[in-house]
Amino acid sequence: MSITTHLSPREAKRYATARRLQRCALQLTVERGYDGWTMDDLATEAEVSRRTVFNYFEGKAQVVLGPIAELDPELIATFVAGGPTGDLVDDLVCLAQCATEEGSEDIDALPAVREAIIKDGRLLALVHERFETITEMLAEVLREREGSSFPAGRARLLLRLLLICLDDAVERAAADPSQSFPELLGAAVADARALFAR
Repeated sequence: MSITTHLSPREAKRYATARRLQRCALQLTVERGYDGWTMDDLATEAEVSRRTVFNYFEGKAQVVLGPIAELDPELIATFVAGGPTGDLVDDLVCLAQCATEEGSEDIDALPAVREAIIKDGRLLALVHERFETITEMLAEVLREREGSSFPAGRARLLLRLLLICLDDAVERAAADPSQSFPELLGAAVADARALFAR
């Protein structure tokens, strides 16, 4: 079911404009590099005013990468309590799937985001900063669940492995956009677990 079916006409229009802005920003980044265009260039490319661009996004990083996914506090509480399945890896994957589910309508844009990141060192650095912020937050949540004796290094390793699976799911999205991103992430994790079990 499309996300726009749950939106009012006004919300649907805002959603469409935000998607158009992000697609234009990605295209500009692929063509010119992250530092090779301005928000004014984006406004021109998307055929909107500069003010409209800033009504939707705080800056270039957010328009290219999207906002940082926020997890529902109830999901975090369930995770910390040992749920939803009782298996640490499965439960962490559930958190990642929930975080990516909202943006799964934009699955066809993920390969362009990945291409832009790989081609541009500045954007890659911004992604790394974002990953470090998210890793710190999730490592705390992991240790809250597993106890303070759970090694911080192990928490970071687990989160890095999850990031590799996320990247693999983006590659899978380019090859098969008919599946939802959470499904592709689940498949990537299942393949990784099968390889480690050998």
